[in-house]
Amino acid sequence: MSDINHIDEQLLETLKKEVSKKAGLARHENWSQKDYEFLVFFIEEKSGVKISLTTIKRIWRNEYNRLPHIATLDALSHIAYATDWLSLKLNSTKPVEVISTESLEELKEAVPVQPKKRNKQQAAYIWVTAAALLIFLAAFFVLKGISAKKTIAHAAIQFSAKTSVNGTVPNTVVFTYNVDSVDAHKFYIQQSWDQRRRVEVAKRNYKQTDIYYLPGYYMAKLIADDSIIKEIPVHIKTKDWVIAAHQNTLENKILPSTLWLSDGIVGVGKEALLDNKINIGEPFFLTFHDSRDFNIDGNNFVFSSDFKMDSTGIVCPGIALLIKGQYEYMYINLGAKGCESELKTSISEKTFDGKKLDLTAFGTNIYHWQNIKVINAKQAMSIELNGKEIFKTTYTKSLGELKEIGFIFKGNGIIKETKIDKL
Repeated sequence: MSDINHIDEQLLETLKKEVSKKAGLARHENWSQKDYEFLVFFIEEKSGVKISLTTIKRIWRNEYNRLPHIATLDALSHIAYATDWLSLKLNSTKPVEVISTESLEELKEAVPVQPKKRNKQQAAYIWVTAAALLIFLAAFFVLKGISAKKTIAHAAIQFSAKTSVNGTVPNTVVFTYNVDSVDAHKFYIQQSWDQRRRVEVAKRNYKQTDIYYLPGYYMAKLIADDSIIKEIPVHIKTKDWVIAAHQNTLENKILPSTLWLSDGIVGVGKEALLDNKINIGEPFFLTFHDSRDFNIDGNNFVFSSDFKMDSTGIVCPGIALLIKGQYEYMYINLGAKGCESELKTSISEKTFDGKKLDLTAFGTNIYHWQNIKVINAKQAMSIELNGKEIFKTTYTKSLGELKEIGFIFKGNGIIKETKIDKL
């Protein structure tokens, strides 16, 4: 964390209010442990940045005297205003501050209309103030327009990648790039959407290596200043399922197949978690990864799997299924009965929020074996739970060829009989 000044403090308060609002949470003074846990999950889902429960509590309870890490600020800024912290701060310290519609209405109410007759001096003052405000607004929107246009198109720029090993992680990727013709102050290579996985690179160097700790289909980005100038796919493949544990500072802890349960079950027991320093009484996540070229059209397939979770004392345990193609993905949330308000589902360009829609059919007895089936026929998809259809929709943006299947468990989960076929 860095030192915090009054402007930073005010801007952070604005971010907290906007993020809380988007998460559907009331004033933080009334939050329970469950609300804080949901906010951690919400921020990670929306931004791809995992912020610890301790950090979230410290920020929202104002128990800090230094500014949070820039990755944390960027995550909150992107959720609230779809921009990074520095850009938001720059705009907010220009003549016009970033003000939400709600704040603007409050401002209107705070300045009542004065119906009484104005003298010439008052009128002159009002016109000067109005003119200054118009100039400030014009400057703000010009700056905003300039910022929005910071997209550099350089199709001829060299940017490629190759992996050092096949079918396993960690995996060192060798990037080859050439930005000698690009006019910018700084250059970066970013592994994926996660800004924490960004490294600075230099002109006339041409090579950069970085480690991918988890399998998956990533889009690496070559960045000049704050503009993405090229993206390429990086496919970290697996030969079998890979399971990783995540809790607070413990991240990407691989749980090898030697620890898995028997009888064709992919997953581990409580003993294996404890042996790997996972506190099963506190929130933790398990991620399951199957990343390869499936040679299946992501718009025409049928997927099925059995799953269940162990009762580890976590409030509102849940599961997410990820089916990812070259271009888009499906993210399907299932949870314990009574916790459906926290569930969200994304199907390509469409998002369905359990706080605004009735997703109670996605709640089930997840401590017993459940079966999920996804049928996608020419971009008309449906979800079945234990043989009963619970959801269906259509979408327009193609998934492309399938590249990755994954599960995310909030708590300890296991799977079996997982398969995907062409439709």
